[in-house]
Amino acid sequence: MGRALGRLKGVDFYRKIPTDLTEASLSGAGLSVIAAVVMVLLLGAELNNYLTLETQTSMIVDRSAQGELLRINFNISFPALSCEFATLDVSDALGTKRLNLTRTVRKLPINSDLERVGHYIHDDRVQDIKYDELPENYTADTINYSSPLSKVDFEAAMKKYDIIIGNFYAPWCPWCQRLEPTWEAVRDEVHTKYPDTDGRIHMAKVDCTKEVDLCRDHHITGFPSLRVFRKGHDEVMNHGLREHESYKGDRTKDSLLAFVETLVPSAGRPHYYVRGMQRMAKSDGCALSGFVLVKKVPGTLHFLPKSSGHSFDYHSINMSHQVGYMYYGNKPSPRRRQALELYHPMGLTEDWADKMQGANFYSKNQRTTFEHYMQVVLTSVEPSKKNHEASFDAYEYTVHSHLYNTDDVPTAKFSYDMSPIQIVVTERKKAFYHFVTTTCAIIGGVFTVAGIIDGIVHGAGRLAKKVDLGKQG
Repeated sequence: MGRALGRLKGVDFYRKIPTDLTEASLSGAGLSVIAAVVMVLLLGAELNNYLTLETQTSMIVDRSAQGELLRINFNISFPALSCEFATLDVSDALGTKRLNLTRTVRKLPINSDLERVGHYIHDDRVQDIKYDELPENYTADTINYSSPLSKVDFEAAMKKYDIIIGNFYAPWCPWCQRLEPTWEAVRDEVHTKYPDTDGRIHMAKVDCTKEVDLCRDHHITGFPSLRVFRKGHDEVMNHGLREHESYKGDRTKDSLLAFVETLVPSAGRPHYYVRGMQRMAKSDGCALSGFVLVKKVPGTLHFLPKSSGHSFDYHSINMSHQVGYMYYGNKPSPRRRQALELYHPMGLTEDWADKMQGANFYSKNQRTTFEHYMQVVLTSVEPSKKNHEASFDAYEYTVHSHLYNTDDVPTAKFSYDMSPIQIVVTERKKAFYHFVTTTCAIIGGVFTVAGIIDGIVHGAGRLAKKVDLGKQG
């Protein structure tokens, strides 16, 4: 047994030198302290590197599921586009066209300074307005626009009658031309039943091509506009905000006569609500916000003035706007955003997902169309299972904008194009054995190098002593 143990000692890699055969030196002590400090620094750096998150970025063909929809979130303010006619249409490269989206879109009346002046509006689906059949041989040349009121006459009429139904029209407007015979028939019948001596209700019309200032004062932007005035004004105070009353029903003789009959009992009651009448904020601007779900193919969001049964003077429409926000997909929570800052290849900037936030697009000229072209890229962050909260699909985009004059309807177009390439960011795992190996290499390497340096220094010192002794001898 003793002989076996003696043989085992023969393979000892770490043979011990007796203490009395070793020699301590000041240079060796200094190198030992330096080596220890270097070891601690390198071990700390290696530990930090082991604990630091490393990611790997790769590009693949977009692996989104077939038919997956993309959410586009927006908040666009138009200081010169009325909420009464502001509309959002969506089209794409597959031929899909969705007109006048209302379910996920909200409108907020604003003034020219982008300040709120009304309540949020959720539009219902607008039905086609019905008209009476036109008489035979009826043409635009046979229309008799009798007795339109001037600004002075209109103001005098508002003082005289409790209620005035005002028809603000333009002679070139086809909807005004179609309404004219019905309007005249209704007016004659109403004025016969309720003469001037009655004083409760009166029907009047204003030519907006001649009385431009009067129509501008009442925020008339579409023709025909049927407004209700009570006691000299059409203002209705709703929780401290000013609104006006408009008729939005069918434009047949029976419908208009029925509307007049519902108004008569409310004469002298300025805040009386009548069925068939719509209240809108007295403002020229509108902020549209909400979201749309679209297919992942090239498409366009069209913001424009449009309404069933109305015409517009495109020479007076200005589509200048400010972008509150425009981003794709879902917005990460603050906690998830902090995690994404660690995983994103270049970190997160303030506009990493919304390059258009706060941007202003302004034109002094009317009939100007604004176009914004966005190229969208999907970045998928796929962390380890331990940090599943950081898993996220982020959409980033670049944008290019320009404006131009048009002979058609002025619009604000936001075109998007999805990239077929998807960026995938994955967490690179670090093996623990690699950390252990590197730690051993640091300790052994520093110890060995320090020993070599100590040997060189010690040898040089002995050589110097021998040379000095030789000179003395």
